Amino acid sequence: MIMKVNKYIKITLVAAGLLSASMLPSCRKDFFEIEDPNGMEVVDSWEDEGAIGLFLNRTYALVMPQWPTIGGVHNTSDELNNANTAFLYGTLTETSITDIATGTSLTANRYADIRRCNLAIEGLNGSLTLPESVKQTLKGQFFFLRAMTYFKLVRLYGGVPLILRAQGQNEDELAVPRAKTSECIAQIGKDLDSAAAFLPKKWTGNEVGRATRGAALALKGRAFLYWASPQFNPTNIASRWTDAQAACKAAYDTLTADGFGLITKYSDIFVTEDHKEVVIVRKYNTSRDLGTNLENVTRPFSETSAGSGSNQPTWNLVQAYPMNNGLPTSDVNSGYSSTLFWVNRDPRFAATIAYNGDLWALSGKATRKQWTYTGVLDETAGTMVTGFYCKRLCNPTLSPAQALYNSNTGGGNGMDWIEMRFAEVMLNLSECYNETGNLTEAKNLVRLVRQRAGVTAGSYDYGLSVATDVVSMRRLLLNERQIEFALEGMRYFDLRRTRNLNLITARQSFKVAPKPPYYAGTGTTAGRIYLDMLNTSGFKPRDTANLNNISVYTSMFTPTIASLEGSNVINIPDKYYVYALPNLFTQVPVIQQTNGWAGGTFDPYQ
Repeated sequence: MIMKVNKYIKITLVAAGLLSASMLPSCRKDFFEIEDPNGMEVVDSWEDEGAIGLFLNRTYALVMPQWPTIGGVHNTSDELNNANTAFLYGTLTETSITDIATGTSLTANRYADIRRCNLAIEGLNGSLTLPESVKQTLKGQFFFLRAMTYFKLVRLYGGVPLILRAQGQNEDELAVPRAKTSECIAQIGKDLDSAAAFLPKKWTGNEVGRATRGAALALKGRAFLYWASPQFNPTNIASRWTDAQAACKAAYDTLTADGFGLITKYSDIFVTEDHKEVVIVRKYNTSRDLGTNLENVTRPFSETSAGSGSNQPTWNLVQAYPMNNGLPTSDVNSGYSSTLFWVNRDPRFAATIAYNGDLWALSGKATRKQWTYTGVLDETAGTMVTGFYCKRLCNPTLSPAQALYNSNTGGGNGMDWIEMRFAEVMLNLSECYNETGNLTEAKNLVRLVRQRAGVTAGSYDYGLSVATDVVSMRRLLLNERQIEFALEGMRYFDLRRTRNLNLITARQSFKVAPKPPYYAGTGTTAGRIYLDMLNTSGFKPRDTANLNNISVYTSMFTPTIASLEGSNVINIPDKYYVYALPNLFTQVPVIQQTNGWAGGTFDPYQ
């Protein structure tokens, strides 16, 4: 069978009940016909494994999630300095969330990605000479990628037009309404079951990064968790949690049997690659085409090349970490010091947060300390926004020059984006256990995550003793996800999924200023101790100070907590739990807008 994709990729909105374009005189034709003028999206033969492989690789490149956009809407919460203020201050409009499409080009419209998957599934089904095992492995990946695309849309918009076949050249233009959210979730589950049946346990060599059967089941578990969660289940229909638990348990069991699990060191999760905790990943490297400048913009000014200032943790995030006994800082038995806030915290704190005076061996400097006090000469005031820096996304062995990525020459840390890791599979299942009344099993999974982190058992069962019922365990799990996945782009989605956007308060900085007789910089004024100036012993006074001694610390620095919001007020409307479709879609008459938005009549909770 010879099949060639024609010059126009026609995106047909196919669900229940088809309407012809003759009935829709105002339907925009260019939305449904996406031109490929260069013929780049062509498979000449669905019998040619090599050509199909290239088509598949391109589909991975288009569909697989990337590093979260710095300051993007979907990476905005209370944990970072970078933020989309329209989201925080409640000024998003019906045209703001355009993930589904920004235009009619191949890369700007997610239905082009869906059509790629539909073409491939149909083409492979019709193949006469490819071995069945080859067809199945290829189809499994296209099923996975189609499900991934739909999931990314559904968690933002609820039900969307559900298209499961590619339109032929001679068909009339067709358009249909949005499918129910429940129908989309069911189809995502069906696609992922098909993917899991066809995909291998693991890939090796250059194939690492492709979807596995465990990845398919894990994504199904995540999708069903969303459907069960308050975002789409405000009345808490119990059967949805039962279904989510079954899906998450199947993913957990399969991944465990296939050799996946937690790695030993939390701090190694991003710095090392291709380890057993990685479930879904987008691969990067230091090449020109597959690089990232993430590290250069994350590092402090003193260890970078023309970068820094991004991905800075807020005081809000710093406060969220429990103590090393697992208890929240608000607990009277936690041992928390509001002055020496970094002492005896959950070990994930030290792996994530760089604070004033913290030992952070960037650029291979084993004894290097990070300083963020006002006036410090190593940094610039404009790049010290919150008083903290992010350790997790930086490779301490790289020099500033190596950390810099150039789009012409490459470089950077080449750090992979881990879209899902085994710890999430565990916490997803834990949440389902809690919601179905199995508190013991829910705690068992969190206990394993905390044990890996280095939390001590103590007298409070790794801090789990504070969770005594469904409600208190919900709070613990939300906090656990906040710190386990800190700066991984998950906080925003977790708060939407659990209907807790109200927990986002003004983002805060925590900065310290030298207290006389200590001063920043260098100088010769009698009676002053200049923190940045070498003394006669060849040391700077700051570097020999024991800041873990409260009297030393309080004699040297005065802290100030301030809002990053200025005069603005956090105001996140309930309608942000399900976004509006952009105008490109709602100009098609049969496609309804989401309830709560201008002209909205579509119910996303069915």
